[in-house]
Order: sequence, then C-alpha cells, then structure tokens
Amino acid sequence: MSRGAQPGREGLSETSGDDVPWGRPAVAGIPLPPFRDAAEQAAYVLSLQTFLALLDEGEPAAGTIALMAALAAEVARGNSDAFPQLSPLALGVSLSTFFPAPWTPKTLAAALAPLGAFTPRYGWGSWGWGGDPDYRATPHRGGWAIERHERGSRTHATMPHEGDLVLLWMDMYRNRFPYPIAHGLSASAQTPDALAAAARATRAAHAVNVAKPYLQTWREEREQALLERPGGREPLR
Repeated sequence: MSRGAQPGREGLSETSGDDVPWGRPAVAGIPLPPFRDAAEQAAYVLSLQTFLALLDEGEPAAGTIALMAALAAEVARGNSDAFPQLSPLALGVSLSTFFPAPWTPKTLAAALAPLGAFTPRYGWGSWGWGGDPDYRATPHRGGWAIERHERGSRTHATMPHEGDLVLLWMDMYRNRFPYPIAHGLSASAQTPDALAAAARATRAAHAVNVAKPYLQTWREEREQALLERPGGREPLR
C-alpha cells in the first residue's frame, strides 16, 4: 500500500469477509425504537417475521415457523412495558439476520446499549466501542474509516457505504454460534442422538403441514418477491 493510502475493507479481519451483506440498502418505513406506541412495535415485528419467512429456502422450516410464532406471541401480549424498546428476542433476531430496518448508528447504538459497557458510544466526532480490542469509526467519503486498537497495535479499514457501520455492529454483536453449533456438547443437555427419534417424528408431521395449500401459497408469493425485477407483482393474498 502506498504511503498515506487508505486501506479498503480488507484492512481488518472484522470487515474483510463476505459473510456480511455489505452495502445492502435499508428498507424505509419500518418504525425504529424508541417506538411511540404498541402499533409501531407491532409493525417492526411483523416486518421482521416477514423477513424471516423470506430467508427460508424450500419449505418453510419448522424452526423458522416456531421463531416467528415466538415473536408474534410477544406482540400479542401487548405489554405496555415492552415498548418503546425492542425485546431481547426481537433485537437478537434482527442482528442475526441483518434485518434491513432503517437503522442509523445513533438508533442502533441506543438499542445495543443494554448489552453492556462495550457497546458503541459517540464522542469527539466519532463512534467508539469494544474493550480489548477497541474500535473507532469516523465518517470518511460517505462511508467510514475504522481503526482497531489492541495492546498498542493499530490497524485500519475503510467501508464505502454509510450503512456499513450498522452492518458491522450487527455482525459484531450477533450470536454467531448458538448452542449446539460450534460447541462441545453440554452434560446438562440431551444429546442429538437422544433427541433424534422425536426430531424425526416432528419432521414427518411438519412435512404433512408443508403440503397444505396455505403454505404453497406462501412459497409462491415468496418466490415472486425474491425474483430480481423492477417493480413488483400483486400479492397472492
């Protein structure tokens, strides 16, 4: 790299991978916390449920349906204490899926604040977060310049899109490895072998449900929506 040149995303391991949808646009119109009322909170969660359903390939997975139902139950409770903020479940799912609500660094930092002392904070014209290592993001040519500091060493990267800082935080604060993925098996949990017969039975029951017309209608609507084409088509229902 020439002297004085700015590195690109490859400047940091945290920004160099393609397992983050860098540059993807947000969707305007989705309400953000702090919500003004339960209706705004419901609008956010309903959009999140729709996004989850779009992420499935093939049949709607049993796990996806269960997660959407858990989100729906939170909204149905109508607990006035649940807004103006997102529930931990809705926030966690939003981070894990890079849900395209129109987050700004300020609004996402506020939503992340309950997660602990090392969440993003603004000061002196830049955003800082982390502990060891710690990071600082400064606006740069419509995107961001990122500095990583760890025990005296400093490395740098630049991200070209304004929304990339939000995506970086989503990646850094999501739970990439929920149990049992990438975990040693816990002695307090049942093993995959012990649960396998019941899982096969649930899969068989789910296969019967998948064949029903209402899920076929959803699959057709989903595939229409995912086609890369200008404009859109009328929903099937």
